Amino acid sequence: MGSGVPALGVAVVALAGHVWYVPALLELRAGAADRPRSSRSAAAACLVAWATVALTAVVLAAGGAGWPALGAAGGAGAVVLRVRAALQARRESRETAGAWAELHRVKKA
Repeated sequence: MGSGVPALGVAVVALAGHVWYVPALLELRAGAADRPRSSRSAAAACLVAWATVALTAVVLAAGGAGWPALGAAGGAGAVVLRVRAALQARRESRETAGAWAELHRVKKA
């Protein structure tokens, strides 16, 4: 089996991933004023992951042998962004809880 069949398979998977990467792209295009940082970081992680899949298909089709390194680098980048998004979401949740607690203190006084 040549590299054409795996390249075609990866390309089909990349195209099928539009249900994830199109909303992520729209999330990033919405801008910082409309979306929380954690949501934007998660969307960036999604785009990095799917871009890695698409680039892997291109490298496989070209017969390149560097696709495992490409996949590892892209996967690592996506994981770093996703962990960052989780940490930001936790911070945002604490800030929101603090704001609501302050609001309830003011309301009781």
